[in-house]
Amino acid sequence: MKKFILLLGLISLSFVSFSQTEILKDSPIYIEGDVVMVGVNAKTTDDELLEIRTKLLKFTTIRFTEFDVIRANPTNKKEEGDIQFISMEVDCRDGYSGKISHSFEQGDTSTFGFYRDYSKNTYNKAFFIGNLSNEKLDFIIEKAQKKDTQTSTNEVE
Repeated sequence: MKKFILLLGLISLSFVSFSQTEILKDSPIYIEGDVVMVGVNAKTTDDELLEIRTKLLKFTTIRFTEFDVIRANPTNKKEEGDIQFISMEVDCRDGYSGKISHSFEQGDTSTFGFYRDYSKNTYNKAFFIGNLSNEKLDFIIEKAQKKDTQTSTNEVE
C-alpha cells in the first residue's frame, strides 16, 4: 500500500510541466540531484533571499562572495519595496565563478541568477550566471522529469 501511494505521488509529480520560470515559481532556489539554480526578480522578498542563503549554506558548497540588493521605498511601511538593483558574485569552489549586476526597471519581470550543473557527462553548460529568463534550461527540466519517471519505475519493480 505504501508503494502504491508513493508511486501515485511520484506519477503526479511527473505530469507537472516545468519551464525555466516555473522551476523557480514557488521558491527562488532549486536544488535537485546534481543541479542548483537560484533566481531573483524584482518581487523577491527578504525572506526568500534569506532562504537562498540558508539553503546554499546547508546543502551546497556554493557561496556568495558578494550579494547586494537595493530596494525602492515602499508606499506602505508594512510592505517591502521592489528590488531596484542586484549585484551578486558566486563562487562554486570548483573553478566556476561569476558576477552579475542588474537594475530592475519598473515592470521588469526578468529573473537573474545562476545555475550549476554537477553532471559528470554534461553536454550543456555546467555553469551560467545572468538572465535566466532568456536562458534555455530545457536540459534541467528534462533531468527533473527523467528522474521522476525513473523513480516511479523503480518503485513499481
